[in-house]
Amino acid sequence: MVVLAAMVGTYVGVFGSLTWRQQSNFGTFGFDMGIYDQAIWLLSRFKDPFVTVRGLEYFGHHVNPITVLFVPAYWLGAGPHFLYLIETAWMAAGAIPVWLFARDRLASGWGALVLAGAFLLYPSLEWINWWHFHPDALSIAPLLFAWWLASRERWRWYAVAAGIALLCKEDAALALFMLGLIVAWRHHRRIGLATSAIALGWFVLCTRVVIPHANGIGPFYEQFFPGFGTSIGQIFFNAVWHPSRLLHVASRADRRTYYHQLLEPVGYLPLLGLPAWLLGAPQLVVNVISAHPYTHQIRCHYSSVICAAVFVGTIELIGRARRVPALKWGLVGLVGVCSILGNRAWSPSPIGTQYHSGIWAGPSPRLAAVRAALALVPPRAGVAATYYLVPHLTHRVHIYEFPNPWMPTNWGLRGEHPPDPRTVDWFVLDTTLNGDHASLYARLIAPDGDFRVVFQRDNIVVARRK
Repeated sequence: MVVLAAMVGTYVGVFGSLTWRQQSNFGTFGFDMGIYDQAIWLLSRFKDPFVTVRGLEYFGHHVNPITVLFVPAYWLGAGPHFLYLIETAWMAAGAIPVWLFARDRLASGWGALVLAGAFLLYPSLEWINWWHFHPDALSIAPLLFAWWLASRERWRWYAVAAGIALLCKEDAALALFMLGLIVAWRHHRRIGLATSAIALGWFVLCTRVVIPHANGIGPFYEQFFPGFGTSIGQIFFNAVWHPSRLLHVASRADRRTYYHQLLEPVGYLPLLGLPAWLLGAPQLVVNVISAHPYTHQIRCHYSSVICAAVFVGTIELIGRARRVPALKWGLVGLVGVCSILGNRAWSPSPIGTQYHSGIWAGPSPRLAAVRAALALVPPRAGVAATYYLVPHLTHRVHIYEFPNPWMPTNWGLRGEHPPDPRTVDWFVLDTTLNGDHASLYARLIAPDGDFRVVFQRDNIVVARRK
């Protein structure tokens, strides 16, 4: 346990400092750090959580009740740095159930440490940690705990872990549904079926009641599956009854790269780790048939549930070989070597080849101008800002990613609740990133425009409404 604690502590220390600097050096954006930070701040101030970064009510975006737990911290001044730190520590804690389950299955604490280390080195886990804050990432550890607790038949704590996973995001219900079926088959029929029923009920409640009530339309992600339908029922039916459509999409080159980067760091062992691999099967199908490119990249939070399934499947397979010591230790060694090579090839860690590629924001002489500009903006003023400045301005009711609110962009679902330009009193822009909206900027600060420039340095401009 001491070695495990040191491993977890090292991960938190390394990625905690990297993500802290990422926020401090303006390496996060309105999408998605700004979305969650503004939403939680609004909740902490007992205001309507309409997120002006996204143009949606908070729970019309996704259902993440777990984030309500962070409200007290926001009373004390928490913000994006806090969210990053919580995510880092929470994800690192997933190594604990990996070690506990592996110790049980392998009958070896030292072998289990190799697998816990492989988890902390897993490229997708580290990329998810890198890519801002997402509640999806918080589902990994409780899913792993739920699997281990089910294997021990410790049902009360199993229920707690499963419940926490469900609160992270509505998609976690897909994994819990499969987990319930596996529990019913392997351990306890009534508890397993109850798990699946609750998970299914929660998914229906979120997608058919909570999200539609909050945004007035319904789950916005149903539009990501062209060729399969425009509703969850149609998508499921066509994926099952027309497997050729599924196979055609799932066998494309970018999807094959996705599978390789998910499985190579663990020696492809989860492919033989059934039925544990079924835990992530629904999410994997969703990810690969989606036309949204981020769903089938290991860098994004959409792979959170799959991270848990990969390690459950890996441990299950190695556990079957424990009566043949040479085979068991050979597989453990294979995972250990593959995890190091995979981390080197594909991760954002300090030993990864991409570490110095600019993925981690570093200090820059321009940041002095950026900080001076932000210091001019009153704490509660309505603001429009360049995307990377937004997470530093989200503790207010009205904060927009330019060109919002004048030209609705990535706003709402179908243009509903259009933003009101009159709610903006200040804007802070990096004019090198105005792009196609340079004419809008010029019009706003023109002699007959609505705004007067009060600060301008290194292409950072602050303007105040006249």
